[in-house]
Amino acid sequence: MDKKQKQQELASLKEMMARANQIIVTDHTGINVADFTILRRKLKAVKSEIRVSKNTLLKLAAKDTPVEALNKHFAGVTSVVFGYDDPALPAKIINESMKEIEKPKFKAYYMGGNVYGIDTLKKIAELPPRPVVLAMLISTVEGPIVKFIMMLDAAAQEFVGTLEALIKSKES
Repeated sequence: MDKKQKQQELASLKEMMARANQIIVTDHTGINVADFTILRRKLKAVKSEIRVSKNTLLKLAAKDTPVEALNKHFAGVTSVVFGYDDPALPAKIINESMKEIEKPKFKAYYMGGNVYGIDTLKKIAELPPRPVVLAMLISTVEGPIVKFIMMLDAAAQEFVGTLEALIKSKES
């Protein structure tokens, strides 16, 4: 890799680190090309990407950013997953891959300025996707409103019923 290619890679890594909501650092030792390609496609489908890069370039890209906390994990064979959207989806894909083929090996999970371990990755992987969480939130907020409207409607129906009964009793 010549100097120009390294500069391009460094700029690309900086841009990806700045854009990512979460970063998963892994060791892809022993993963074959077919499995890595499948992993790459699954991640791309959920607006994430996996990148294999030199540790020195990763450290330079992370320098003077909150991602610098990952520098100690940029050692040995390293691949980095950049998640740009729903944090549960890339975590779920990596977690499933670790269960199915025992690769890639987990190193660190970065989100919101903090570095987490495998337990956090597993917990996030178990979360439902973002649309499901939003639907649950909406139903939670919507429920009391619907009950209130139904209560008002029932009170209005009862009032109308009382008036109709009163009118019928006066007519008789």
